Amino acid sequence: MNSALNNKKLQILFLIFASLLIFLGRQLDNGIQNFDDAYYAQKAKEILESGSLWLITYSGIPAFDNPPMPFWLTALAYSVFGVSTYSAIFPSALFGTGVILITYRLSLLIYKDYWIAFASAFVLLFPGLFVDASRRSMVDIPLAFFVVLAFYAFLKARDQKPWYLIFGLATACAILTKSVLGLFPLTIIGAFLIFSRQWREFINPWFVSGCMIVLPLGFSWHLVNWQHYGQEFIDMHFGYLLGNQGNRHAANPYYFLGYAKDFYRNYWPWLPITLIGLVQFGKRGFREKDKVSLFLFLWPVLTFLVMSTARNQVIRYLFMMFPALAIINAKTISEWLGPDKKNQALAIMVGVIATTILFVNTTSFRVKVSLDQQSKEVREIAPIINLNTSKNQRIGNYRLNPYSPRLTMLFYANRFIELGKTSVPEKLIESLSSNPEKLWLTSLGEFSKLTGQYPDKIYLIHANSKYAFFTSIDNREKIRYDFSSLSPTFIIDQKESRSSIFDNLKYKGGGSNNAVPAQECQGAIKQFGSFVTSWRTEPKASPSFWVFLPPVIYYPHTKFPADLSRNVVTACGIDKGVWGEGKTHNLQCSDQLHSFKRSVDTLMAVSAVMPYEYSPSHSVWDKMEQGCSDNGLCEFQLESTRYAVMESYSKVKAACILN
Repeated sequence: MNSALNNKKLQILFLIFASLLIFLGRQLDNGIQNFDDAYYAQKAKEILESGSLWLITYSGIPAFDNPPMPFWLTALAYSVFGVSTYSAIFPSALFGTGVILITYRLSLLIYKDYWIAFASAFVLLFPGLFVDASRRSMVDIPLAFFVVLAFYAFLKARDQKPWYLIFGLATACAILTKSVLGLFPLTIIGAFLIFSRQWREFINPWFVSGCMIVLPLGFSWHLVNWQHYGQEFIDMHFGYLLGNQGNRHAANPYYFLGYAKDFYRNYWPWLPITLIGLVQFGKRGFREKDKVSLFLFLWPVLTFLVMSTARNQVIRYLFMMFPALAIINAKTISEWLGPDKKNQALAIMVGVIATTILFVNTTSFRVKVSLDQQSKEVREIAPIINLNTSKNQRIGNYRLNPYSPRLTMLFYANRFIELGKTSVPEKLIESLSSNPEKLWLTSLGEFSKLTGQYPDKIYLIHANSKYAFFTSIDNREKIRYDFSSLSPTFIIDQKESRSSIFDNLKYKGGGSNNAVPAQECQGAIKQFGSFVTSWRTEPKASPSFWVFLPPVIYYPHTKFPADLSRNVVTACGIDKGVWGEGKTHNLQCSDQLHSFKRSVDTLMAVSAVMPYEYSPSHSVWDKMEQGCSDNGLCEFQLESTRYAVMESYSKVKAACILN
């Protein structure tokens, strides 16, 4: 073919710039989606704020569900561009571009055909599932990148054995992205070597070296969290998440058909070609012993079959096999077309991509999730909520969805809406009377009903076209910033919240590391230690309950003695802030005491969530009351936060030189 479009360098440059323009186009005005996107973006924000790379949290609560690789990269984007929607999506866009490029290179490596390589990239881009995911803050696109990179490195290693090290490194990164799903490259390559009878490759020193990289590096996050949190991490990450406990699809006996239905609904026009291509590649691989066909057949088929055994099936979980499907489609179509038809098809593909670039960046049409305006009303009202509340202050939930707008509000406003909602107007009025300073959020429609029923009970702080932020009429004089007189459209959030520069300042004064704290400080620490000794040995009791996002489990324990912890704070002078060493005269002791205070604050904040998760009439409280009277277990606590307090106390004892 003589077409200028078959130039390799031109094709690569076109695909890179086209992908970036499609994935990053029109992101500044769209906002982040409420569910997984906001959840992942918040985790990355907390990594940036805390500096903790291995112990991931969500709203200060340890989160065991996702490994940290995507969040590290998002936190890096935050540090460069600032915390924003654009920064949250930026890594996914880069990884999406990387998947397109490596799919092109992989196809070219296998078939040495520029048309097939370009067509593979085109099939991956359209009809739009992959594009939509690359424009969101998700973990599935990074996983697809590391999986396709691992396979590319494996095929390169046929001629250059050191590429096996890249194979091992890419597989390890896949595990650090989505846990055991990152093992698919190792599993599929193992099956391929067995079916193709390449037994000697299993003992190739380079292959063995690559595999040895996978486990220690890939499961490093698991090891760190297991060492820090113990069995709770194992139970939560593997037992709950990978065991599909509590999954909403558990009652469906035909759950294994979920992915087949998703492909039937979404993978057009490629679905018929894919099925034909898979049959052809399967025949060539097994009957004709064609190793390339066998590899491209096993990659998607094994992935599809294994993933279909899971009860929670979402098509984006299969993006790691989309590059193989794209190459199969491109190769199959190539065999059907002559040279002239291929030139025409290539021009059409370039035209479609160019048209998509213009559509995404210059039109006002809103199709697909990532092109639609997300969280607009949340972004508008978030700064008002932030101005009128203090850090860690919870916002009341009146008849709002348990997760929307709760997740995006935490990201944009740094404030947490209660998961448990108040649904009865009389209960709300009762709460306003007993706690008039509490602030609430509801939908504009529900607020209109409330003002009709109780015009002299509630006071609007601010409202937009969707949400109303309000409090008790008795609290109106204490509102810091009252925007009730402004039109909802007058305030538009153009600047997302940033952490204060003072949040990261550290004490840099002098002092020794071997001084013993003052007597009153020692006494307060030892008094608290007497509680920790008995508290440490308490078993996990019933009733226990799951709370989602992050998925955690609460157990009843002895009520935490807030007065004893306050005594430590006061007696040791750590209530003076980060600037002084208090009454310890020992920098290490002072640092550990501040760390202790933070761990206690987290424990108490997390424990305070439970009363809002279940209504007073819920059966959990009857069981809790019985356990409280029988065994003294009167407070729901999170095991990881208990463990953090106990560990922090042990470090205080060591640093403060207490016997």
